[in-house]
Amino acid sequence: MIKAIFFDVDGTLISKSRSVLSEGVIAALKQLQEKGIKLFIASGRHYLELDELGINAQFTFDGYLTLNGGYCFNQEGVIYKNPINSKDVERIVDHVTKHQLACSFVEGDDLYINLINDLVVAAQTAINTSLPPKKDVSRALINDVYQIDPFVTKEEIEELVALTQHCKYTQWHDGAYDIIPKQGGKQEGISAILDHYKIKVEETMAFGDGHNDISMMRQAPISIAMGNAIDEVKEVATYITKSNQEDGIEYACKHFGWID
Repeated sequence: MIKAIFFDVDGTLISKSRSVLSEGVIAALKQLQEKGIKLFIASGRHYLELDELGINAQFTFDGYLTLNGGYCFNQEGVIYKNPINSKDVERIVDHVTKHQLACSFVEGDDLYINLINDLVVAAQTAINTSLPPKKDVSRALINDVYQIDPFVTKEEIEELVALTQHCKYTQWHDGAYDIIPKQGGKQEGISAILDHYKIKVEETMAFGDGHNDISMMRQAPISIAMGNAIDEVKEVATYITKSNQEDGIEYACKHFGWID
């Protein structure tokens, strides 16, 4: 019996041309909750971005796995947090400052960037999100940082992560990456949430489409790739549904008999 479902946001719940939940998806989510299934966001995004998109106003999820599992919470408070090693943050701040690389830093309740360039504009436009506010990134040296998002080339991200000892990266757009702890990722956030709710991993499923979804797709016994998912996600998924533009979430839930 399924007791918990995890949903990626970009490319899964929403698309580039539809930055809100569709009526069909909302109806499906409500039916799932009415059956006692707990529903969770599982995204690389910050809660502030979900607010900006309007998703939080459209539907109340049971919990939120944000920043690729680095910061998880529900309506009652924080469930799990996994900040980036402070020495690694220091190395990254130093490198992007010296080389004038655009890079945003994400704290539990804030996000900011050192500079804006064409890579930043292109990536943020693609996900229907405004540009991060420019702030002095030296604040990252004294606050917990859960995710660092460089807007760089493939060579530059490899060079940047090589400077760290406890980090890895995932890609979310051409020229845009997420740096997170090596012992992190959506699978770690899911494990923490399941432990909090006393739910077995065998009782879960996940919907995703992108590179940062692969770890949670491998973890969930039922993993559903959107029709628009990248090939790597489709290869590890147990089922491929229709695209996000075709309400693939609703289609899959009906396919498995979870909703009418």
